[in-house]
Amino acid sequence: MKSVKAEKTTDHLPKEIMEEILCRLPVKPLSRFKCVSPSWRSLISSKQFIKTHLQRSKKIESFADQRIILACKGKLKACSLSSLLTESVTRVDSFDFFPMNSSNDIVIVGSCNGLICVLVDKCRFFLLNPSTRESKELPDFFTGAMFPKNLGSISAYGFGFDESSGDYKICAVCYSMLVFGLNVTFPRTVRVYSLKADSWGVSSLFYKLDICLHGEAKFMSGKFHWISDFLTDPKWEVVCFDLKSETFETVKQPSCMEGYKRPRLGVLEGCLCVFSNYSPTDTIDISIWNEYGVEDSWAKYVTIPYQSVTNYVAPLFVLPTGEVLFTCGSEFFIYNKRDNCVRQQHTVDFDRDRDRDHEAEVYIESLVSLVLED
Repeated sequence: MKSVKAEKTTDHLPKEIMEEILCRLPVKPLSRFKCVSPSWRSLISSKQFIKTHLQRSKKIESFADQRIILACKGKLKACSLSSLLTESVTRVDSFDFFPMNSSNDIVIVGSCNGLICVLVDKCRFFLLNPSTRESKELPDFFTGAMFPKNLGSISAYGFGFDESSGDYKICAVCYSMLVFGLNVTFPRTVRVYSLKADSWGVSSLFYKLDICLHGEAKFMSGKFHWISDFLTDPKWEVVCFDLKSETFETVKQPSCMEGYKRPRLGVLEGCLCVFSNYSPTDTIDISIWNEYGVEDSWAKYVTIPYQSVTNYVAPLFVLPTGEVLFTCGSEFFIYNKRDNCVRQQHTVDFDRDRDRDHEAEVYIESLVSLVLED
């Protein structure tokens, strides 16, 4: 009866007006409103509505639809970005809907359009949408792979959206150790997962034998990006994987980061950035790629004095004021360039582990489903 009554109360409104009103609402009430009537469920679940709602959410400047996820001591936890920036203390929520949220080893692979990809126990990939409380374990990476699980280890990974095919994809690099008498080789293979096909592609050998890739890739402009480690050379470069062509390419080391050790990548203001805690000047320097694809457009973005922090730093977000939000261990800080000062943003219910680096991601709340339509 309630469903029929709800439909009658909205019959006098044109569908376009109703869609415009609903599109302005956060994900949580929209998920509840699916129960109002069959027509509302159909509208809110439609591919076009989900796309329009996502695009609108990305334009909101209040950060109301953005959250931060952090993997800490084998658990995924998240907090509101808006609360972190405006309130004195921010409470953190646990992902109680995720069945593997008590694993000793859980790594954030990446986030895209509200979906989060995680790697559990170094071999099991999961996709989840925290806003709709959906989760999905992906097919086993090693089934059909070039090497079995007991000989391989997944060491590099990335998650992103392929605009050309409308598909979410994961790229994973697997390192293996093969012993032939006195000879030991370390072949590296690559596989790509497609959410539309819900399967891993055929394994292929990595394109360069003298390069090692580790950890989470940063995704932008349709490509994954890693910092390379050379087996026989101290220099480094940026290795890219194009989701459309599924091919690798390299970008040479920015001249403004020469002499920096253990560099890491990030994304700030829609641009790829590189930073290092081990600079020649005892500062945390962040350089940004102002014009993607133009190799000489790298420039120094900000320098954070070492005495301000005591642990590994990773930039997360740039505020409209130009201040930089960054993590230090499992804690959050904001650096103000104008007065060269750092202030801590306090949270509760994060499990502190100062002896370990923590990957954090800013993600947007969305209605994107784990089941893609063609």
